[in-house]
Amino acid sequence: MRFAVLALMLCLASSAQAIPRDEGHTLLVYDSPTKPFSMENEIDPVAILLARFDASIERRTGSEVRQPDLEKAARIVVVGTGGFPAMSAECLNYLEKTSKPLVGVGAAASLAVRSAKRSSAKPSALTSGELVYSGSEWPARVDPYFRMEVASANVLARVVIAGRSDPLCWREGNRIGFAALPSSPPLSMIFSDALIDLFDPSLPTSPAVLFIVRDFNPSCSAESLRRLTDYFSHHGIPFAVTAQMRDLPEGTEPMPREEFLATLAYAESHGGRIFIRGGEGMKDAANFAPIKVSGIEEPRQPDPAALQIGRPAYARTPDEPASPMFIHAPMRLSGGGWIWPSNVRGGLDGDLLTDIRRQVRDIVSFRGGVAGIAIPAWLPFQSMRDLADAARSVGAASLDPLTAVPEPNPFNKP
Repeated sequence: MRFAVLALMLCLASSAQAIPRDEGHTLLVYDSPTKPFSMENEIDPVAILLARFDASIERRTGSEVRQPDLEKAARIVVVGTGGFPAMSAECLNYLEKTSKPLVGVGAAASLAVRSAKRSSAKPSALTSGELVYSGSEWPARVDPYFRMEVASANVLARVVIAGRSDPLCWREGNRIGFAALPSSPPLSMIFSDALIDLFDPSLPTSPAVLFIVRDFNPSCSAESLRRLTDYFSHHGIPFAVTAQMRDLPEGTEPMPREEFLATLAYAESHGGRIFIRGGEGMKDAANFAPIKVSGIEEPRQPDPAALQIGRPAYARTPDEPASPMFIHAPMRLSGGGWIWPSNVRGGLDGDLLTDIRRQVRDIVSFRGGVAGIAIPAWLPFQSMRDLADAARSVGAASLDPLTAVPEPNPFNKP
């Protein structure tokens, strides 16, 4: 599958109903952040995916982790990028006996096979094959793949190649094994989906589409946005608009400030949610008065297309390492607020409409999946409508990025 790439900081998912906070945190233990002979970080993507369930992710290498660390954690995830993480005998014994939710990834997937030897998994590269999960199939390359013997009744997802079917993901009691590294789709989406039943069965599972009119600025057409607003309003479709007044294309004639703000106010009064592209909090929000600002976007994000939702005074990108990562579900920021994915991109290419429909179908086939449709604000109205029509044709419900989650409150924690 071809997917747009989204950069994301660590966060936790939510949807149409409030998700209860778990006591404790998730402990992520690993051998090395990279595979052998690679410089690509494989641990950041795992932490990002785990953040759908917990905004507090604590990391330890196998050599650093101690038994008290394991005892304090509510959930434990162990990742082996090249081999099973070297740990003390006390830690290994604890992992063998614990009844806490436990996930083994890569070479550590053997933790979800009670009879497996911890050093038995050897990596291989599956250059072409099919991933089979929940009645769907995807072509994919799986490298590395750690083949293990698993009872067929426990298998959730499989890798099929040259007529051979091997387990990719399985569950045994309170343990899940994932025999690959989930750094990209569809592996990342399968991994995230499989963890729902173990980490938080209360997560809402209805998929949805979120329309995001991207980067409306004074060089864009006010008429196009007003017509698109009328289109969404007529069909009762909530939508978001990201806006900025600073970075305009050279040689363009900007519309008057009053017209720009009036256009945004019109969108807001007809169901639009306004997000500011900027990073000066209330000062930046004040420039858009009297429009109600729903949130801001931090320019420090490698890809600022994701919607960061919260009060402009505190909706900040956490001081966590950035990692290019495709996400298919909304995530909660560790400092309060949310990030919604902007994972389906539009443009002028007519052939892209078919691809957009396919991307949306892929994303909403997963529980709680949200296809964030980025509609460039500089497009003419008819092209904007074509993108919206293509996404709507899949039949998924549209959501409001504010009412779909509880109002964040970082000052009065529950």
